[in-house]
Amino acid sequence: MSDAPTDETKRAAALREEFDRSFASPLAETQGEVEHVLAIRLKGDLYGLRVREVDGVERSGLIVPLPSDSPGLLGIVGSRGAILPVYDLGALLGYEGSQQTPRWLVLCGKRDSLALAVELQGYATLPAASFYAPDGNSRQHVERFARIGEAVRAIVSVPSVIRVIQEGLDLPPGGPA
Repeated sequence: MSDAPTDETKRAAALREEFDRSFASPLAETQGEVEHVLAIRLKGDLYGLRVREVDGVERSGLIVPLPSDSPGLLGIVGSRGAILPVYDLGALLGYEGSQQTPRWLVLCGKRDSLALAVELQGYATLPAASFYAPDGNSRQHVERFARIGEAVRAIVSVPSVIRVIQEGLDLPPGGPA
């Protein structure tokens, strides 16, 4: 059996290093303010999460399912010495159908910690000026859009998602807007 790292392990290490480095970097560069964004995919659609709104990213461990009427609750997972509820971010944004076993968890909510299951695609540093407001016909929790590479991504407000989970509000039914 080989102890050589796999491509997936190398990618995870590179993303972790880049993510950690973003917290050591100053928030402003000579060309102006910047935003650090995690590029994610939900049910085939492109999204982003602001790094300043999350507490960490890790590979998904064993998620123990729980019986619940809570929309998007996949179960619980052990992480960093704590037990966290895991929510399917796609379900919280109104997508139907459960996500396949998630490969990545975005940790968030310092006081009442939880994890959001996502498909992580990468990391980007963008000028703050590259963000723009949605046209009014966007999905719940989407506060901005930004171009990352060749693709435009909807930027999800993590605090908005956490607020809905914590308040136990009814989520809108339906699939993509």
